Amino acid sequence: MDQRPPGEVEVRIGDELARIPFEPLLPIEKKLIAWCLVLGVLLMAVLVWVSYRFFAVPAAG
Repeated sequence: MDQRPPGEVEVRIGDELARIPFEPLLPIEKKLIAWCLVLGVLLMAVLVWVSYRFFAVPAAG
């Protein structure tokens, strides 16, 4: 088993992450992210509508 202090491992991970070159998103990746976000918002709206329409709580009183 490794006997290094935990701080040393974090420094090496940070160094490795710093060495990774910047890679911009491809246009298709941007479109995929946008479609996923739009689909998520639409499905959330459908879920809210269904919950209010079919599972509405009657007003007290």
